[in-house]
Amino acid sequence: MSKRVLIVEDDPEIIQLLQEFFTGLEHGHDYEVETATDGVKAVPLLRRTQFDLVLLDMRMPRMDGLELLKKMRQNKIRVPVLMVTANDDAEAAGEALSAGVFAYVPKPFDFPRLEHLVALALSGGPPADAPPST
Repeated sequence: MSKRVLIVEDDPEIIQLLQEFFTGLEHGHDYEVETATDGVKAVPLLRRTQFDLVLLDMRMPRMDGLELLKKMRQNKIRVPVLMVTANDDAEAAGEALSAGVFAYVPKPFDFPRLEHLVALALSGGPPADAPPST
């Protein structure tokens, strides 16, 4: 079964790295990966395509990741989002989590953890660092 992934990232090297990551995954899925280099370019893709997962860079030109995430939620686009960032900013991480991201993923990537988060997000499970539900 094929899973559709959107990578929204302004760094071409990170885009290539993530495309190679999804090519090498073996979760019983093939991955169809589309990319956008900023939030403005991602909006039409999100409107016309049903993605199974979005990897969203926090800091990008024109429209940053948080702004795009808020726009997605306003437009009822309910897809798991992994927010990726090179900034170790606790306030930004908290804002992203409260805005509804599935998980916050720092760069450089811990690929085994990223693979685990992708599998959890696609299965509908809670992120590994989520508090237990009561």
